[in-house]
Amino acid sequence: MRWDQLKLVAVVPALLVALIYLASCATPPPTQELADAEAAVADAWAAGCPDCAPEECAAAESALNKGKALYSEFCSELEARRMLIDARAKALEAKNICSVVMMPTGEEPPFKDIFFDFDRSDIRADAEAILQENAEVLSNNPELNIIVEGYADLRGSVQHNIGLAQRRADAAKAYIVSVGADASRIEAIGIGETEQFGEGSTSAAYQLNRRAHFTKGEAPGARIIFKKNEEIDPAS
Repeated sequence: MRWDQLKLVAVVPALLVALIYLASCATPPPTQELADAEAAVADAWAAGCPDCAPEECAAAESALNKGKALYSEFCSELEARRMLIDARAKALEAKNICSVVMMPTGEEPPFKDIFFDFDRSDIRADAEAILQENAEVLSNNPELNIIVEGYADLRGSVQHNIGLAQRRADAAKAYIVSVGADASRIEAIGIGETEQFGEGSTSAAYQLNRRAHFTKGEAPGARIIFKKNEEIDPAS
């Protein structure tokens, strides 16, 4: 075999390996994922995540920074995309934790909402600490009564979602009562499906709408007395 043929035999495999390597890197840059992650982190910061969800906030920022660094590296598009998707998910989690409902007067303490999995009404592990905090707030403020509103995302029939929302509200109330809150000061109402907290049909919007929402309200018994006889003071 001639020398030029030997060189060709040695070069061709190397070229094939290089071509395969380049082909494996032929992935478009995760431009949309970067924009989504940056927007989600900005929203989480606007919700006050450094204070109300510091661990999740820091994790989201770290993932975003890593994703940005990988974004400009050669043949790192897939890894960058995964990191940016993770950053967005962590930012949404931080924002969810920071979804604090302030009482209308601005003088009473805040209550936090909790979230549910799709078509489920059982209390998630991440909601237990929040409900315990809400129970403590209620116990420490005997003048307060609250309404627990159950919500669902847009999937499913209206009738199904109303029932599901009621079960979520009932589950949240039951947990608060189990850790010491006064049941007579809590009303559970199933509202049903909503876009009040997250518009659109994305998984993030659906998650935001699958919640139990806490608001100030009259105790159930007090309202019943008031309806029966307007001359009776509900607070008496």
